[in-house]
Amino acid sequence: MAHHQQTFTDVQRREITAEIVTRDGVPVLSVEKTVPGGSSKRLLLLNKVDAKQLAGLLDVYLNQVYSMELAGLNASLGPEDMLALFGEDDD
Repeated sequence: MAHHQQTFTDVQRREITAEIVTRDGVPVLSVEKTVPGGSSKRLLLLNKVDAKQLAGLLDVYLNQVYSMELAGLNASLGPEDMLALFGEDDD
């Protein structure tokens, strides 16, 4: 099975890594944030049921955001604006 990993920076400017981890032939989705010193802290560990629920919620979220942007709302919020709204990570 191919190694799938995605890294991105979230609204709170945290470096996030999501990857499929397999143990004893059982795959799960691990979502972690990078912490100072280069190590990571697990945020989520999802099985297929959890991941399906999250995928459904992500679809709802994206549809809502795209609809708002088509209506001319929130189209100009950049990373700094989003950080100001939601704040930095507390950890």
